[in-house]
Amino acid sequence: MFRKPDLNSLLENFTETFNLSFFISDTQENVLWGNFNESYNYHYPIVVDEEILGWVKGKSDKINAVCQMLNYIVKEEFNKKLLAADTLEKYEEIYFLSSISHKLSKCLTFEEIMKIITVETNKLLESSKVYIKLLNDKGELDIFSLIGKKLSKGQGTIESISGYVLRSGEAEIVNDVQQDYRYIPLADDTKSLICAPLKVQNQTIGVIKVIHNESVKYTSEKLKLFTALTSQAAIAIQNSQHHDQLIKYSHTLEQKVLERTKELENAKEKLEYLATVDELTQLYNRRYFNEYLDQEWRRLGRERKFISLIVCDIDYFKLYNDYYHHQAGDKCLYQVAQCLKNLIKRPADLVARFGGEEFIIILSNTNSLGAEKVALKLCNAVAALDIPHHRSKCSSHVTLSLGVATTMPRVKVSPQKLIQAADKALYKAKDRGRNRFATVEFSPKIIH
Repeated sequence: MFRKPDLNSLLENFTETFNLSFFISDTQENVLWGNFNESYNYHYPIVVDEEILGWVKGKSDKINAVCQMLNYIVKEEFNKKLLAADTLEKYEEIYFLSSISHKLSKCLTFEEIMKIITVETNKLLESSKVYIKLLNDKGELDIFSLIGKKLSKGQGTIESISGYVLRSGEAEIVNDVQQDYRYIPLADDTKSLICAPLKVQNQTIGVIKVIHNESVKYTSEKLKLFTALTSQAAIAIQNSQHHDQLIKYSHTLEQKVLERTKELENAKEKLEYLATVDELTQLYNRRYFNEYLDQEWRRLGRERKFISLIVCDIDYFKLYNDYYHHQAGDKCLYQVAQCLKNLIKRPADLVARFGGEEFIIILSNTNSLGAEKVALKLCNAVAALDIPHHRSKCSSHVTLSLGVATTMPRVKVSPQKLIQAADKALYKAKDRGRNRFATVEFSPKIIH
């Protein structure tokens, strides 16, 4: 300070103006200004905050005025330095918080937050381990720490010093845990610790605890910065929890949408099934039969292949119903239907209920000889069911009469003509005594 030109000039002016002889020394008798003279008898101290920093020594008591001036100047210089130091400290604090905030704002997962908090805490404080303890739904603490680069999770109670901080919401420094009655000894050889609450909008969601396995003198200044760090961490942690909840809800919602979509698809399939299948016999209904016949008629017409129809009727079924009643009649219809279905197995063939006790069968790519063989098998298979029919006039059991018609489809001929031909053959079988099949030749004229 005494090397500054302004102060040096001021002291020289004092010397010349007031004809003063003096020098200035520090407490170690080192001369800071002027020339040493051991004969000077007047000594006045330079004091700042009750601490003697040096002496003004001269040959008369007039140097007391110089000493008072120097005390004022030195005090002002010290105040400037303190202000500068305080400003620098605040700047460093703001920079530290800004840096932490920037880093945490990029984190979406708790693991990322844990890594940043651990790294930044180790920069700020001497530590052996950093723990983040979060309250769960059960009122217990989920304890997280980093082992190497991997996140470790454990369980703990809300007792001890961490529990106190959690309940009080106030940070704590314990430089000697053995002297604190709240400390519960663990296997981590803790000697000193610093613990601060994680608070969001006056709600404490957990704590961050820093431990050291040696005695460390944590200071209030460090605690202040550490508390600021935990404030930033608390917001980031809550944001990550909200993000996790949002992801979980999104997955749940997606799962519900998938489940609902599946339910709708199943319902659609069921409706389509109900729209195409006869409920009693579980065969295709007449509506689906007509759609499928039109489809096969066009396909086989393009490919110039035969198609055959077989119309089946249960002989004397009205008399069966009158004698055995409708419940037995329904059972008989189902048994006959399933018998027909089990015999007609080719993928392109189809068995349908045509109405009442009548069934109709499409045999794709089948000529008249093939259709007659199938008709004979059907007659024999239903007879083999041996369903009693005491009112039948052609047999003691349930039998079928069948009409067979075959043609090669033409685009300009309606497939209904083939149905009419097969129906005509059915009546021919009935006229011949039933329990048999009959065929008709089908050579339709082209309808323009």
